[in-house]
Amino acid sequence: MSTEQQKSQAILSLMDTMAAVQHKSQVFIERINKNETLSQNQLMLLFQLQLAGSLKITEIAERFVVTPGAASSMCDKLEEAGLIQRVRTNEDRRVVNIEITGEGTRRILQLFDRFETAELHKFTDTLHQINSLMNEITS
Repeated sequence: MSTEQQKSQAILSLMDTMAAVQHKSQVFIERINKNETLSQNQLMLLFQLQLAGSLKITEIAERFVVTPGAASSMCDKLEEAGLIQRVRTNEDRRVVNIEITGEGTRRILQLFDRFETAELHKFTDTLHQINSLMNEITS
């Protein structure tokens, strides 16, 4: 096999593996999000807000690699559902922080109720390993 053919084969193999990893990631999130009406991005935004406390629209846009308009639209839907709220800062009324509500937190915790603690630990351990491996190829 020529060098060019080897490189083409390596590229195809990489593309196939990337697609498989993305698919498995979606399947895992769907398993957590079972019987829920939230999209995967909405669910991940709730997770991000739960962890960060609050985020600005620009920070959400950066984390999700979308435009600020798309991030604002995603927030609109969650706000309508009572899962997040927009809070203006006292220092600068133009600055709006997005925060998770008590209902948003309750909804997240409810998603994980059906899993045993040992299973949650297994998920976490596995995802830590995946994250470490991903760091190797992204740095």
